Amino acid sequence: MAKKRANGEGSIRQRKDGRWEGLYSLNYKRKSVYGKTQEEVRKKLNKVLNDIDNHRYIDNPNITFGAWLDEWLEVYAKPTVKLSTYGSYESNIRIHIKPELGRIKLSNLSANTLQKFFNNKSAENLSASSVRCIFKVINCAYKQAYKSGLVQRNICDMVILPKQPVQEMRVLTLEEQQALQKALKGERLGIGILIALYTGVRIGELLGMKFSDIDFKSNTVTIRRTLTRLKVYENPEKKTDIVISEPKTSNSNRVIPLQDFLIPLLKEHIRNISLEKFRVGQLYNDEGFVMCNEFGKCIEPRTYQDFFKKMLDKAGVETTHFHTLRHTFATRALENGFDVKVLSSILGHANASTTLNKYAHALPDHKKYSMEKLSCLYVS
Repeated sequence: MAKKRANGEGSIRQRKDGRWEGLYSLNYKRKSVYGKTQEEVRKKLNKVLNDIDNHRYIDNPNITFGAWLDEWLEVYAKPTVKLSTYGSYESNIRIHIKPELGRIKLSNLSANTLQKFFNNKSAENLSASSVRCIFKVINCAYKQAYKSGLVQRNICDMVILPKQPVQEMRVLTLEEQQALQKALKGERLGIGILIALYTGVRIGELLGMKFSDIDFKSNTVTIRRTLTRLKVYENPEKKTDIVISEPKTSNSNRVIPLQDFLIPLLKEHIRNISLEKFRVGQLYNDEGFVMCNEFGKCIEPRTYQDFFKKMLDKAGVETTHFHTLRHTFATRALENGFDVKVLSSILGHANASTTLNKYAHALPDHKKYSMEKLSCLYVS
């Protein structure tokens, strides 16, 4: 078996048509340069090999940034990221990046041009987090372009992104939380809001939850999947579709203890579902979802978000996003002395520092409470 040539190795041969060909390898792919004479090819080959050695080699100098983004998205990103992430990458490329930078040759795009692009995006009142998402796409695509020999360096390393302001986090007050809980009484889908409020699960995790995930012996729920509506790329007849996938990250696969008061409410919810199933008969499509419609089908996020806003209005609480329930759970937990590492595990964060950074606003009273516990050690 022939040994694969490494970067920087080359050879020269004369073809049957009389031309001379210089062969070299890049990333274990064979490439060629041509000329009328052996000396002409030797000079071309030496330049290529020298450029490879000095990281100046450009494999395809005519490819545009837009064309490379399309290739990177399909060849490198799509097989390795979740469908929701792919959708985010695709929309950022289509809406933000290609209209302004797509026609520029990849090898001609400068750090200065890229810096102006991000400055303009910030000036358009695009949020700092959105700008950073766009940067992530460009940075990942440029890293791969560098590895593939299409650019001499990753110019993203020279870009300075705008500072991301600390966003004020909406958390329900105790009065609002109690008012919302009262409004949920008698509501068929109210149990879902209570679960989110007392476990901190995301809306997709709640709607992807099945009865088989609940263990009534240990009073726990296991988060195994998330449900969302995403843009469909493979089927031209459908714009979007419900997608059930693994949770956001590996840490999001987790077991969460359920408060005792939730258990009888969940069992009552199961009895009500069973009655609906009996009434509907063969029309019932039992998919096992905890949150389902009267025919057993799953409920999509927008529909449940609308129900949540309806409950807020019923409770007299200012409208907010469903994610506020997760923030409220985390804040109440810290206010009541939760261990940060335990809370981090329940929320599905990668580490406790993420939880600390996100919910630092709830720590002052917790710190004071913790310090006061030491006062009993003092003897006058």
